[in-house]
Amino acid sequence: MIREAGHAGPVPARRHYRADMPRLDRDQRPRGGRSRRKAGLVLAAAVSLLSAGCSSEQPAPRQSSPSPTPSSSASASASAPTSAPAQPIKYTQKQLAARPCLALDERDRAALGISGPGEQSSGKHGAQCAWKLGGQYVSLALDLPLSYAKTMTKNGRVSQVPVGQHKAIQSEFQRICFIFVAVDDVNRLIGTTTIPDRGVSQDGTCPAGASVAAAALTHIR
Repeated sequence: MIREAGHAGPVPARRHYRADMPRLDRDQRPRGGRSRRKAGLVLAAAVSLLSAGCSSEQPAPRQSSPSPTPSSSASASASAPTSAPAQPIKYTQKQLAARPCLALDERDRAALGISGPGEQSSGKHGAQCAWKLGGQYVSLALDLPLSYAKTMTKNGRVSQVPVGQHKAIQSEFQRICFIFVAVDDVNRLIGTTTIPDRGVSQDGTCPAGASVAAAALTHIR
């Protein structure tokens, strides 16, 4: 977790209980026989349908034309269609949990306005990687227990937000924003912690964390 400047340890939880986290279920219908530990922060099923339009054209009348010269043939060869954009490299969640800085590749960082590859460190719940984007310090961890998420969201302003094709839990506590999302196992959460730099507006804090989480999810298979 990124620690706010001048603070020596994790942000202490307030003593007054505010509200339980909203459920983040794979399916809103009740499921019998499902254990209690899967009763919150579970992946929402998201289906993306891609459709490509096609057009039909009537063949044009054939017209006589001079035979192509060697130069025109070479020009036609040079104008061959380019290949499709490369797909993001996929990893298992366990692989990214051990090396979280791989969760953002060069294209992700360019799109988010991040200049460096990130700085990896170790915490209580394993490895995490930190980046700075738009004056916001964002750390990412990919193997967080549900108990940690409950602690971090217990006293904050909690809401459910979309992150990529997933539903996530977001909690704003003082100037810190926590985001948690489950892919397969509710006890192995992907989470970001975002703190704005001094003098930077807090308005972009949660969006910065959500952007990093969404990019990381595209690299999990």
